[in-house]
Amino acid sequence: MWHAFLDESRRGPTYLVAVVIALPRDLDRIRTALRAKVKPGQRRLHFYKEGESRRRAILSLLDELGVRARIFTCEHPSDRAARQACLRAAGMHLINISASRLVLESCAHQDAYDRHTMALVKRKIFAINYEHFRAHEDPMLWASDAIAWSYGAGGEWRRRVAGLVEGVKRVEAA
Repeated sequence: MWHAFLDESRRGPTYLVAVVIALPRDLDRIRTALRAKVKPGQRRLHFYKEGESRRRAILSLLDELGVRARIFTCEHPSDRAARQACLRAAGMHLINISASRLVLESCAHQDAYDRHTMALVKRKIFAINYEHFRAHEDPMLWASDAIAWSYGAGGEWRRRVAGLVEGVKRVEAA
């Protein structure tokens, strides 16, 4: 049973989410390795705020750890509509691969919309539990943040993260 961790990025007209998927037996090892990268005074890794050499080192570490993700994109001016479309697609993908748990990064202005979207997904199949965590509460969210940021940045960063991305799906907002 897979566990999944979702974070988002907005790049111009494109809203994207990265969903990192891991087996429960691998979570402690990955979390420990990511926590070791946190500098004194930091509560978490936040890819946007890291320097280029740290970004490269973190992506190399994620690759060494075997971290993999799927990307869902939506071109829509409304973050809410785009997020809902990406979350619906991600939720259905997770149900299809028999994931048992989804952790979303908590953001007060979108958590209620996330709950509504997940309720619609769960009506189809009642197989996945989900919860919201703050970014500093689970290092697995740092992995999805790094992959979302890198993929969204394009160019060199998208090339660097290409081996971590198992698939990209473009979705349309309702």
